[in-house]
Amino acid sequence: PAIAAGCTMVLKPAPQTPLSSLALAEILTEAGLPEGVLNIVVTSDAAGVVEPLLRGGRIRKLSFTGSTQVGRILLAQCADTVIRTSMELGGNAPLIVFDDADLDVAVEGTMVAKMRNMGESCCAANRIYVHASVAEEFAARLTARMAALEVGPGTEPGTDVGPLIDQAARSKADDLVHDAVKRGAKVLTGGELPDGPGCFYPPTVLTDVSTDAAIMDTEIFGPVAAILTFDDEDEAVTAANNTEFG
Repeated sequence: PAIAAGCTMVLKPAPQTPLSSLALAEILTEAGLPEGVLNIVVTSDAAGVVEPLLRGGRIRKLSFTGSTQVGRILLAQCADTVIRTSMELGGNAPLIVFDDADLDVAVEGTMVAKMRNMGESCCAANRIYVHASVAEEFAARLTARMAALEVGPGTEPGTDVGPLIDQAARSKADDLVHDAVKRGAKVLTGGELPDGPGCFYPPTVLTDVSTDAAIMDTEIFGPVAAILTFDDEDEAVTAANNTEFG
């Protein structure tokens, strides 16, 4: 869109994934993009690079995809010079299963909503609300599907779930699970760090998750399904909307 609007750009890739942006720049160059229209700055010190750019008065628009915490910082930095912003920030998406649901369809939908890209997706289901009358059966079916997934390197045949992006992401998922368990949640599958190298975390299903568990208002960004129950529609909708993320 920026190219279509005739804009020049400075792109700062995520420090975990710089090569894909460099590859994109190479493709655009091959396609005929003039030199200097797209400028890529690769750094592991995002704040040290981005803040001077925003404060310098030459940036007209900021587009950011990332965490809500960082988004707040960037919005504050853009305020002084009234830079226009587009923010795609962290999510806390709910998924609701009512008592009249086709559970086969509900489980399949939950697998897609929860496990796309190992749960590392801004729109991945973070909180799964299930009607109390079908919660036990739903949890059993989801657990069977999650437990059957093969964890391993994505380059190996038969792998269903690859590693998370880095050790920090793995530790975050593990910390959220242990916090939930400490507050009364039950682990139906997964929930323990595997032996060996890599950033792997097993597909995990939690039930009886307390509303005060950190996993309820922290984006998981990993293969962890947190199930809560409800008794009526009003309760489900109120709970689903009870988040600062919107």
